[in-house]
Amino acid sequence: MFLVYDAGGTFIKYAIMDIDANIIEKAKVEAPSKQGNKPEDFVRVCGEIYDRYKDKYEIEGIAMDLPGRIDVDNGIVYGGGGFPYLDKYPLGDMLSKRCDDLPVALENDGKSAALAESWKGNAVGMKHAAVIVIGTGIGGGIIIDGKIHRGLDMMAGEFSFDLECISRDMVDNIIPLEEYWYLIDELKAPRCLLTMYSSILALRRIVGEKKNLTRDDFTGEQIMKLAAEGDTDCIEALEDLYFYIAKKICNLYMTIAPEIILMGGGISANQVFMDGVMKYVNKLRRASHIYDALKVDVCKFRNDSNLIGALYNYKQKFGID
Repeated sequence: MFLVYDAGGTFIKYAIMDIDANIIEKAKVEAPSKQGNKPEDFVRVCGEIYDRYKDKYEIEGIAMDLPGRIDVDNGIVYGGGGFPYLDKYPLGDMLSKRCDDLPVALENDGKSAALAESWKGNAVGMKHAAVIVIGTGIGGGIIIDGKIHRGLDMMAGEFSFDLECISRDMVDNIIPLEEYWYLIDELKAPRCLLTMYSSILALRRIVGEKKNLTRDDFTGEQIMKLAAEGDTDCIEALEDLYFYIAKKICNLYMTIAPEIILMGGGISANQVFMDGVMKYVNKLRRASHIYDALKVDVCKFRNDSNLIGALYNYKQKFGID
C-alpha cells in the first residue's frame, strides 16, 4: 500500500492506495498555510497522518502532490504556492526521515492531475493534452508527445501567474506576489495575475469585499449555494470567474493546440460550474473557426485526479510497472 497526499492551500487530502490507484481510505485535514507556519509544521502534519496508518497497513512508500515548482528528482520545492515557507526546502528528504525512511516522490499538483488523466483518465492515448486545476490557486499540467512538459525551471503549467487580467495602467505599480501572499486581502497594488481573479481563494475574497466581510466568511461551496438561491453578489463573482477561466482555455488552446483541455479541482465536480465555463467558451470560440476543434471536458477522476497522478509519478520515479 501507498500513502498519498494531495496538499492544497486549504486542506491536505490523503489516501491509502494500492499500486493500481484504487483508494482504500481517504480523508483530509486543515493545511498549515497560515502566516507564521514553518516547514516543520508541514512535516509534522504529514507525519501525524502517517502515524495513524503505519501499523494498520504495510506502507511501501509515500507520494505527494503540492503547489509550487517541484524538483522531482531531488524532492525540493521551489515557490510553494500556498506554502511559501517551503521555498527551497528539501521536503522529500525531511518527510522520508520523519516517516521511517520510506521512499518519497513529490510532484506539482497540476502536473499530477495531468499525469492521472494521461494514465487512466480522459486523456488516455492522446499525444497532446492540458489540464487546468481550479483550487486555492490555478494549477495546470501540459502533456506534449505523451509526456509531462516541465519547461524551464519546472514552470510550465503555473497558470496562477498568467498576466491575463492586467491593463496598461497597472504596470508601474506591480508588486511580486511572493512579497504579499499573506496580505493579499489588504493589497492596494494592482491585482494583475490570473490567480487573483479565477481561483477559489479569489472568489471568496471578491464576495467578501462585495459584502464588506472577509474571505474567511465564505467557502466556495457556500458561494455556489448562495448564487443558486439568487444572491446577486455571488452570481456576479461566479460569472467573472467563469469568463476568466474560459478565456484562459481559449488562449491555452491557441498556444499548444492540445487534443483536449480538462478541468479539475473540487469545484469542477459541480455541473453548474462546468456549464458556466462552457457558456463563455462557446461565446468566445465564435471569434474564429480555428476554435472549432477545441474540446473541453472535466477530469475523469474529479477531485481524486491529483492523488492518482501523484501515485503515478511515484511509479515513474521508482521504476514500478
